[in-house]
Amino acid sequence: MKKLLATALALALGGGAALAETYTVTVTNTLSEELLAPIVVTGAENDKFIFTGGYVTPEAEDQILTGDPAKLVEAIGMNMAGVGHGMDGPPGVLLAPGDSVTFEVETEATTLRILAMIAPTMVPDNYVTAVADVSAGHEVTVSLDRYDIGNDEGTKKITAVAESVGMVKISRGM
Repeated sequence: MKKLLATALALALGGGAALAETYTVTVTNTLSEELLAPIVVTGAENDKFIFTGGYVTPEAEDQILTGDPAKLVEAIGMNMAGVGHGMDGPPGVLLAPGDSVTFEVETEATTLRILAMIAPTMVPDNYVTAVADVSAGHEVTVSLDRYDIGNDEGTKKITAVAESVGMVKISRGM
């Protein structure tokens, strides 16, 4: 009822702007041995804060190399990105293989970008990402693909490594 009233009010005031939706995001780490660092979810229109040329922005590079999403979230905007934390590994914010984490994100975006560092216990400077179109339907599932940013190799070029190393299920709130 509240959404219906908010939509009617927005239309009555002449605004056709999209209203924010709340999404429940569940990320499952299907890697066999590696952990995922905190997971950033933002509208895909914010990719300009993540990717530049054939590489990543300094803020995204910091997240991918350190696992700390703070600089990236600050660049995107605190209210424009959500972060999910696991409860594993030191320092207790990583997502272990086989585990899942569920958190909520509120956004007006209809296409979401999911991004997380793979903890560098086995291979440095790798991350996972996916894009999910949440515009059509109540629930969508996408796979996380793995990439290398080429930092330790000195190439600073993004290279695809593996497909489907994690799963993301996104449900629209009611």
